[in-house]
Amino acid sequence: MFLSSSLMGGIGAFARYIDAPGDFISFFRSFSGLIGMTLFFLFVGGFAKVKSTKFTPSIFFSGLFLGLLSALYVISTQYTTLANASFLIYTGPVYSTILATIFLKEPFKPAMIGSLAAVVVGTLLIVQIISDEGFKLDLDPKYAFGNMIGLASGVAYGLYLFASRYRTDCDSNVRAWYNFLFAVMTIGIMVATRWSKLTYVVREKVDGVPTTKVDKSGNTVTADWDLFSMDARTWTVLIIAALVTGFGAFYFLTLASKILLAGELATISYQETIMASLLGLTFFHEPLSGMQMLGGVLIISGGVSQVYFSTREKPVHTPKEGEPDPEKEKAENLIVTS
Repeated sequence: MFLSSSLMGGIGAFARYIDAPGDFISFFRSFSGLIGMTLFFLFVGGFAKVKSTKFTPSIFFSGLFLGLLSALYVISTQYTTLANASFLIYTGPVYSTILATIFLKEPFKPAMIGSLAAVVVGTLLIVQIISDEGFKLDLDPKYAFGNMIGLASGVAYGLYLFASRYRTDCDSNVRAWYNFLFAVMTIGIMVATRWSKLTYVVREKVDGVPTTKVDKSGNTVTADWDLFSMDARTWTVLIIAALVTGFGAFYFLTLASKILLAGELATISYQETIMASLLGLTFFHEPLSGMQMLGGVLIISGGVSQVYFSTREKPVHTPKEGEPDPEKEKAENLIVTS
């Protein structure tokens, strides 16, 4: 599980070396996962389970929202720090809890108010609406767009988790294949509809580090993108990123899901935010201020406490061989697999 979440947290670092739009990078990554899952199913005869699984709208929407969160997350890593992008997407479980309380009539325990408050305050600290200078809405233009996209990815993540709760009976591998399929379709439509308007972030080497270029106003500089103008380095990094953070991360997640308990899976997945923060600090000189570190701690605490409150009072259930485990299905949904 540690390997899986670490590999997932590396997509933002890879993206810094790819001269391409974030949604195209995400499409290539998800397409790699779809090919890998398809080959795996062909090898083990997994499509028999796909055919026997009843298809419902929730399966479609979970894949659609997974595509959205994946694309938005990769885009956000190109316009803000890796730490900001990773922390903001993990606000998703709280949105999911609110939706489940409203639409699924799941109980909203008083202790969950503390979790929600921690995530809200943590988000304000991460995007620096609350900082050492007090409360302000005049955000740094260099990161403002990326932070907003990061928040949007968190909303998409929450919708993905919410949609997934409707089919906890679905086999995890079957659901993963459908998720990759509809994620690829969703991101593909996003890329196709904006094809002539796609741009990528211009970077320049500063002390050997690829650094976002900004104009005199402090805004990020972008350039028009053309698929056929991508050089050999960009293609090489893109392919490696797709294999490592896409199919590779999913493979280790599959192994972990057979060994760890539900709460352990979901809790360790938050390690992805730590990995992204360390990569940003080590390779791209993106330090977090003390207030932002506090914000990150609050977001992680709020998310992990959600896992704790949702699992501590559940009766222990040991599924029979071949029977889906609803609790493990829910825990796996807390991990971004695409």
